[in-house]
Amino acid sequence: MRDNWYQASAYWPSSFALITTVDEQGETNIGPYQLSFPFEVIGGRSFLVCSRQNSNTDRHIKRGGVCAMNFVEFDRHALKKIVSLGYPGQDTVEKMRDNPYTLIDSPTPGRESDGKRFPKILKEAFQVFECTWDAEQPIRDNGRTPEYFVLRIDNILLKQTWATNIEEGTRQMPQMPITYGFRDGGKFWFAEHRKPFWLPTPTDKGPKEEAIMYEANRLDPDISFTRDACKQLTGVPKPFIKTVLKGIAKQAKERGVSEVDREFVLKLQKERDS
Repeated sequence: MRDNWYQASAYWPSSFALITTVDEQGETNIGPYQLSFPFEVIGGRSFLVCSRQNSNTDRHIKRGGVCAMNFVEFDRHALKKIVSLGYPGQDTVEKMRDNPYTLIDSPTPGRESDGKRFPKILKEAFQVFECTWDAEQPIRDNGRTPEYFVLRIDNILLKQTWATNIEEGTRQMPQMPITYGFRDGGKFWFAEHRKPFWLPTPTDKGPKEEAIMYEANRLDPDISFTRDACKQLTGVPKPFIKTVLKGIAKQAKERGVSEVDREFVLKLQKERDS
């Protein structure tokens, strides 16, 4: 096995993030990163990013403490320019000369580009994670290995179409580009895929309330559902379960209830039937 084993000694297809940061002159810089992964997913929201030591992104995050992770859909014409954005040794002016994207201010109050810390984001991105570096959680830094950044996700910005797609029940997926990374000392490999498809979750495996619990406890971070509450809802037809759960969560919030238990569900059912 050799260094960069996931490219040099194996196969690892994944998408990538275009990370925007602010350089020493106050200009927004873009760096493409394949090695970026969800890190904390329950009880916290963060991404792990592996960066080359002393890269533009590495220096800018250490200095300003913030960045934006921009995700774009597949565009074959833009890929060549994305590759050049990741070429080491370029300063921001040199790199951004051939930038295929439109830089705009973040719509988040207080995160507008200020020429100091907050970078611009990509207008063409279908989603953007606005992040703050968690400097208290270093994984390893001996000056030789890559820099491992834990980036706390402060905001997730979505194009309206994709936000609605999540809120109303996922009907489609963005066509994100796939990269196999840098290989053979002179090639960046990419792939495109056909339209994503879905398969139904098994209904005859495990306790029936498991799927309901999974759905229920993703609706609102301030409202949790107990297992017994979800058992009480196993008779609800599958096409209507999300609507029912949203209604229960809404009632819980209005009544100051943070944990939905069996008694609360029974109370709502009694009120509905009376």
